[in-house]
Amino acid sequence: MLTALDLDYQGQGVCRYQDKVVFVKGMLKGETGLVRILKDKKSYFIGELLNLKTRSNQRVDVSNPDDLHYAPLLHLSVPAQLEWQQKITEETFRKIAKMDVSIDPILYDKRDLGYRNKITLHVVKTDRLKIGVFAPQSHRLYPVKQMVLAENVIQKTLDKLNEIFQIIALQDDTLKHITIRSHQQKVMVIFSTTQKAWVEKDTMLSHLNLPFITSIYQNILETDFENMGKDSIRLYGEEAIDIHFGGLKFPVKPGAFFQVNTPVALKMYEKVKTLITGRSVIDAYAGMASIGQFISSAVDQVYAIESNHDAVESALISIENNQINNVEVIENDVALAIEQYLSKVDTIVFDPPRSGLDDTTKALLLEKPVSEIIYVSCDLKTLVRDINTLKTIYRVTSVTPVKMFFHTVETETIVRLEMNK
Repeated sequence: MLTALDLDYQGQGVCRYQDKVVFVKGMLKGETGLVRILKDKKSYFIGELLNLKTRSNQRVDVSNPDDLHYAPLLHLSVPAQLEWQQKITEETFRKIAKMDVSIDPILYDKRDLGYRNKITLHVVKTDRLKIGVFAPQSHRLYPVKQMVLAENVIQKTLDKLNEIFQIIALQDDTLKHITIRSHQQKVMVIFSTTQKAWVEKDTMLSHLNLPFITSIYQNILETDFENMGKDSIRLYGEEAIDIHFGGLKFPVKPGAFFQVNTPVALKMYEKVKTLITGRSVIDAYAGMASIGQFISSAVDQVYAIESNHDAVESALISIENNQINNVEVIENDVALAIEQYLSKVDTIVFDPPRSGLDDTTKALLLEKPVSEIIYVSCDLKTLVRDINTLKTIYRVTSVTPVKMFFHTVETETIVRLEMNK
């Protein structure tokens, strides 16, 4: 019998047994339960909860346990999730960067379910066709019939896909992933395949006849380790799905990134805008230059750097449609393009992928520092790792957690850094 002493950054209960930590998925702080040791690592155990004996007052009932495969904190109350994110943010700064930082109030809205405007599901052909999500760090697929975090129109599309998969038998494993985007009751469906020749394409198109589906694409994968490749073929409907955001409009194509929870993203962008004190800004890892366009009314010039061609095309179209004349788009990798713009700006806004900033970019920031950096992060550990590198030249002046994805362990964070004087 073990007692969970804490909840770690992956949402696992942290217990102790034989002078080692035991990580137990599904346990909450203060709970006691019967635990079976699954793996004995050098410095810790991985356990499995067999029977819960005492229950936390922060635990909520989950009607469908399968939902925990993609919403691992669904059993934790919403107030407790906010407390957890603040604690994890403070602890990560302390452990990695040896910094005690003051945390601003968390940005969030009242929707904890039905907020996602994009989901990606995986397809597996075994004894029968399965569509669902993979268990963490495995190829074990859990079928998904209901996605409680997704917008209602995405759920309707998922219902139809599950219905189709009951009558269509795939002849091979060409189809790997299905991505569904939505906005204002319009849906784009993207089928990612390993090759252009896809036997079931016409059959799938004939059955996927819902009136709110306005675009269908086939995306060609280049490797087995990606959800989406660079090339997409439009099979039906409109070229893009238009997203209206903060008075701006963005045409989103298959490969372009846009924020998955737009109401909370709007709060996040508003916070970024209030933090900027400079007049000339680099919007790095710009995507469709959504941040750059949003802040453009408050600054003199924005240089938006982005390497994804779909995103760049969408950025150029939206900048013209939004009648913005002080945002310049540069199609290139940040590490290759940023140096020539450093001397032109006061501020850099970074919104990098989970991997964070590359070594070349960090070296440039130390060699040729700018007045301020606004770092928008989707991975707390890589954020603090990067800040630990930059702290010899820059100091942290603001840390704002963002609860973009309730019931998950994803942690968005906005940090403002200022050059030491």
